[in-house]
Amino acid sequence: MNKIEHLEYLSKLKFSDEEREKFEKEFDDVLAFVDEIKALEIPQDLGRDKPIALAKLREDEPKESMSNEDVLQNAPKQKDGCYVTPLVVE
Repeated sequence: MNKIEHLEYLSKLKFSDEEREKFEKEFDDVLAFVDEIKALEIPQDLGRDKPIALAKLREDEPKESMSNEDVLQNAPKQKDGCYVTPLVVE
């Protein structure tokens, strides 16, 4: 089983022969790019361990406030002032 057939199996999809050829080339290109990134020499003193501290973030400031009733007015279902959503985990 080649990598495209394995992907089809895992994703439960079926590709045409043309799509398989196209995807195989694209996957090879992506893997080659990842190998290029791995080969880069990156200095250790770039502060990668503290990306948030180095980023210039804006202050979060609410622009306007909405009442709970306004927020829930378009909710398909609500209970006790909250959205009711379908159960996604059993």
